[in-house]
Amino acid sequence: MSKEAPPSRAEVPEHVRRLLEGSVDAAVALDRERRVLYYNQAYEHYAGLRPRDQRRIVSSGRACYGCFPIEVCQTACLVERAMATGRAVRMDEIRARRSDGEALVLIVTATPITEDVFVETYRDVTADARIQTKYKVLLDRERGAKERLEETVTDRTEALRRANAELKRAQAQLIHTEKMSSLGRLVAGVAHELNNPINFVYGNVEFLGQYLEQLFGLVDLYDRLGGELPEGARREIAQHKERMDYDFVRGDAVKLLRSIRMGAERTAAIVRDLKVFSRASPVNSEMQETDLVAGLEATVHLASPLFRDRIVLHRQYEPGLPRIVCHAGQVNQVVMNLLDNAAQAIAGEGDIWLEVGLTEEGRRITIEVTDSGPGIPEAILGQVFDPFFTTKEVGEGTGLGLAISESIARAHGGSIVVENVGQEGRGARFRVELPLVPPTPRKSAPPR
Repeated sequence: MSKEAPPSRAEVPEHVRRLLEGSVDAAVALDRERRVLYYNQAYEHYAGLRPRDQRRIVSSGRACYGCFPIEVCQTACLVERAMATGRAVRMDEIRARRSDGEALVLIVTATPITEDVFVETYRDVTADARIQTKYKVLLDRERGAKERLEETVTDRTEALRRANAELKRAQAQLIHTEKMSSLGRLVAGVAHELNNPINFVYGNVEFLGQYLEQLFGLVDLYDRLGGELPEGARREIAQHKERMDYDFVRGDAVKLLRSIRMGAERTAAIVRDLKVFSRASPVNSEMQETDLVAGLEATVHLASPLFRDRIVLHRQYEPGLPRIVCHAGQVNQVVMNLLDNAAQAIAGEGDIWLEVGLTEEGRRITIEVTDSGPGIPEAILGQVFDPFFTTKEVGEGTGLGLAISESIARAHGGSIVVENVGQEGRGARFRVELPLVPPTPRKSAPPR
């Protein structure tokens, strides 16, 4: 057992003793060898010492180790720092345990009183720490609830935004469908009414040609029998033929009849294309099996004025394409919109490629429209199918064409995508995929 050190010669000033004795903070006075010179009643309470222990500890010159909870002494004994710096040193939130085992939170301070005397105080802030802990828990709980509320608001706002966008899309599609349905009925009626005069012209051109051939034959007969006519009659006929430029009229009449026949045939073809293109396909009507290529050819013929002799259309149809179940008028409208967009994307002369084929598995038909324009800026590539989005000037476009086309493709169980081709001489490519037989829509359960 080691020999105890002799008592310290350092003395604690009387006014310091009185000050510490009246303090609620635990305090102990130490010398440079960290021997205990004095401690107050609060220190006795926390260290579990009895009053007579003070005389024994002080008189023996015992070091402070073990007088207070060991973890405090090892962690927060600041006397050495105070000795080194010559000024007060403080540490906050020191964890310790009282003699009865209760957990404590302390503020420990070491203060030099004289050159050889230092006072270490221990302020109990356990209650404050508990309040702060509870406050922090409540604050964290409130912050978490606020974050969850903000997330809920954000989610619901996004859901409302999507619902609003879907509502606008549905409204736009409904308006477009009604317009197309009305336009289809109108065009079908006009085409039907045009058929009669076209057939009248086309049929009578044949008879007119026959009549002209008979009249020219009669004139030829007069020419052959001219020697048997009186001199005056022959001279009058020759003068009349010269005045009317008979040879020119005879040759030009044949050309005129040929042009009238070609015009009537072209008009009849346009009427047939109008019937195919505008075939009414209301939303609630049944899809029907149709020849897709025939509908596309009709659409191409109707779209030819868009090209205005400045754009060359290249068509490539895979041989032996099967028939497809769809709303023919709506599919034709999609292709018309894509051809219109492609034509507008080309500023001067250019090319458009229309390619139709089957996917590898053979269950879907692909329609690709590629133009030689500048392509679509990457910044807006993902917005081209948004309703009312357009890059055209005010009054030149509604921004519904591609949105409607995308809705029609989805309604048929298909899809439509766009990409910049990036090859020389080509710009944007729209690819439509449609199943040969659309999926059967699910029927909602009857109300109970």
